[in-house]
Amino acid sequence: MKSILLKLDDKLFEETEKQVKKLKISRNGFIKEAIASYTKILARKEWEEQVRREVEILKAHDPDKELKQIFQTASLIDMQKYLDDDY
Repeated sequence: MKSILLKLDDKLFEETEKQVKKLKISRNGFIKEAIASYTKILARKEWEEQVRREVEILKAHDPDKELKQIFQTASLIDMQKYLDDDY
């Protein structure tokens, strides 16, 4: 386990003390829980941004165009085989 030194301005310290008393937990426990919660929020925001970027990539990708190209290529190959067989 690591230790840190934390300096708070007076107003934040007073608010923290009020919450600690209200929740009946230690100051250390309160701060650890706050850091853990904020870390989860940041991870969630990061994940949401990644999903947003991937959605934009998917929007830009036209699967119908790609599928049409596959069918066109397959049709041309089939037509060429048909023509090759007739001659």
